Amino acid sequence: MFLRGAGGVAVALPCLESLLWRRGTARAAEPGGKRLVVFFTCNGVDMESFFPQAPGPVTVESLTGTALEPLAAYRDRLLIPRGLHMVPKGWGHDPGTAGNDHAMGMGHKLTAQPLDPDTLYACGVSVDQFAAARLNKDGRPSLTLSVGWRHSDVFGHISYAGSGMPVTPEGNPWLTYQDLMGLGGLDEGAKLKIAARRQSVLDLVEDEFKSLKARGLGKDDALKLEMHADSIRDLELEMAGNGIIACALDPARAAELAAIDPEAVLLDAEFKAIGRMQLDVLAMAIACGATQVATIQWASGSGGPIYQWDGIDHEYNHHKLSHGNTKDDDSGEEVAGYKEMLAQIDRWHAQQFGHLLARLAAYEEGDGTVLDRSAVVWMHELSEGRIHSYVDLPTVIAGGAGGYLKQGQYLDLVGDADPWDLRYPHNRLLITLLNAVGCTGEDGAPVTEFGRAGLDHGEYAELLA
Repeated sequence: MFLRGAGGVAVALPCLESLLWRRGTARAAEPGGKRLVVFFTCNGVDMESFFPQAPGPVTVESLTGTALEPLAAYRDRLLIPRGLHMVPKGWGHDPGTAGNDHAMGMGHKLTAQPLDPDTLYACGVSVDQFAAARLNKDGRPSLTLSVGWRHSDVFGHISYAGSGMPVTPEGNPWLTYQDLMGLGGLDEGAKLKIAARRQSVLDLVEDEFKSLKARGLGKDDALKLEMHADSIRDLELEMAGNGIIACALDPARAAELAAIDPEAVLLDAEFKAIGRMQLDVLAMAIACGATQVATIQWASGSGGPIYQWDGIDHEYNHHKLSHGNTKDDDSGEEVAGYKEMLAQIDRWHAQQFGHLLARLAAYEEGDGTVLDRSAVVWMHELSEGRIHSYVDLPTVIAGGAGGYLKQGQYLDLVGDADPWDLRYPHNRLLITLLNAVGCTGEDGAPVTEFGRAGLDHGEYAELLA
């Protein structure tokens, strides 16, 4: 019961099932399936410094000086497709679309569906919830998280359970952790005590182990029991080096989550700390089988924090800087050096993306890692925020989904063609990702369509290994 989380999910069981016994006959580790993770940042980027310097293999040199330089350690696991455009198109270029460009950037990006003209919520399921219904046990929803303050309307939602059904993300990592570890029904005092005690699963079942040994086990059974205990202890010691113990955060990290002031979670001053906590919880949930699909949304469309940490000291929030203006409605003055400030924000987001990759890569699975069996996609609300551009979308994919996707490549799909050459709708990227992680349609065949009827469909062969 201790190992079970919300909904009866055996959170730690996948790790235990894949152990190699320290003595005796080893059994092969069985990978825990493919995973899809969406890392979503709002507003636009500095397009001049975001992408690698030249198409081809991703190298340390090609990343130097770009927003993606912090990802150099994972260059061999990156796939960076350039030239994708959003569908339905922005600027009202498609008939039957509603909402302003920010609303479209939020509502269209994971659904490839238009917005309802009355509510401005998307008219279809999002890719994360579609995948979760097929990959998760019992079809439970995707783990959906957010960081920082966000709008309560379409500007604050990217995930949809269906048409007009936005999924509100959880912004407090302590609440998420409680649910994952099955603490939801306990009072706060009991939760804190249990979190503090989670130094070892074996400590919690010590009496049961003693009782079992006292029943006069045969030699072989006693050896099996001792092997099992040794294997759990070895696993815990190994994972402790990565800040994770037996599919729970280490006690110090859990205590930090428990100490979160719920009144301060959404403040800009907590943006960095809460974001890192959310990433740690997300990685734990993915690696330990609590979910096969997760989404994390940083801030809010047409909003965002004022970045004042890690050497960044801005005066204006992310939305204003994406427009280069001191006012949200562009009625103010141009912010001197705003492009360099945007580049700082892009680079900081890349560092957070890299932290997530490091967490996922720390979990060994089969002959690789959880990252290797995942597709982790970094998407943005817009490309160039100043003009609300929906073309040339900045997109980064990490992990090859078990060999399905190319890796270590920067692909400029449009090349020297006009950047407004609209041959690469982003719904086909969503189709490619769904097939990469093993999703199927209602007929059990690979996914061939996703998004609004009438769009170009099928996956991108250019992205396949």
